[in-house]
Amino acid sequence: MVTRRHGGVTPLRDAEALLRGGPGGGVLPTLTLGAGPDEFLRSRLAEAFRAGAVAEGAEFQRLEGDVLGAETLASALATLSLFGGAQRVWIREGSKMGSATEETLLAWAQAPGEGVSVLVTTSREPEDLKFLGALASIATTVLCRARGGEGLEWAGIIAIEEGVKLPGATLEAVYRSAPDLLSFRQEMRKLAAHADAEGRVPARALDALRETTAGASVERWAQAVLAGTAAEARAETEALTREGIGGTSALWALAECALGALEPQSFYYRRAARPSAPLPVVKARAVLDQVYRADRALKRGEIRDTELASTLVQTVRRAIRG
Repeated sequence: MVTRRHGGVTPLRDAEALLRGGPGGGVLPTLTLGAGPDEFLRSRLAEAFRAGAVAEGAEFQRLEGDVLGAETLASALATLSLFGGAQRVWIREGSKMGSATEETLLAWAQAPGEGVSVLVTTSREPEDLKFLGALASIATTVLCRARGGEGLEWAGIIAIEEGVKLPGATLEAVYRSAPDLLSFRQEMRKLAAHADAEGRVPARALDALRETTAGASVERWAQAVLAGTAAEARAETEALTREGIGGTSALWALAECALGALEPQSFYYRRAARPSAPLPVVKARAVLDQVYRADRALKRGEIRDTELASTLVQTVRRAIRG
């Protein structure tokens, strides 16, 4: 196994090839950081890292950051492989490690052991924590977030990988209705069970899927306001208006996204509260400020409940654009 120490930011598809190894895969990074809110993209990195270990006959360890001690990590990084020398260590949720464990990893990264490769994944952004920033400066960093049109591009990749062929408009409709890429993949797997040998899906299966995904959603609306295009935010707002929902439920859907960015561990149980695109601390606070302003205006009678969603689209998007 040949590794390199420094890398900078690498696109996820390129990083997958590096971690899987094999002909044309390139040089395996000594240290890789997969950081960002999209669980599906982080899982792809971990799957590639594990597959690469199997392919090269390397030993593989998975360690959980929230319970990982400094001595355990040091031992894992220093232990010689019993089967050929190559060793891969995946640290899941590296942002939850204690300070002593963080220092151990950073010290190892300055003088890594021969034949050892480490993958650290976290739902936090590199700029969120000093430790992650330090790690990003010396690691091959992969930003695990789908921003703007990237999410739809990944949806197309997922459909192909799952063996499903859908018209572009249908693919986009399913993608827009899913809360995240992981859920979208689950929908593609459901459709794959009905697809023919060429990946075509019968109309009855698509109709059944539409019945379960149709309709407005305050959570999807909040994601569109925070991370989508102006057209996406407008379309989701119109859907809320047509179905007569929104109001304070839309208000608190935005609040939960902002609080989820500020306190990801506290809101981890709420998938809908995880922004589909990174929401830095400063912008999360700006979103909360607009939420509180709108709530006060509602209580003072300056705005009607039915006007909250459309008003927040304007004020929140303006606030996060700075």
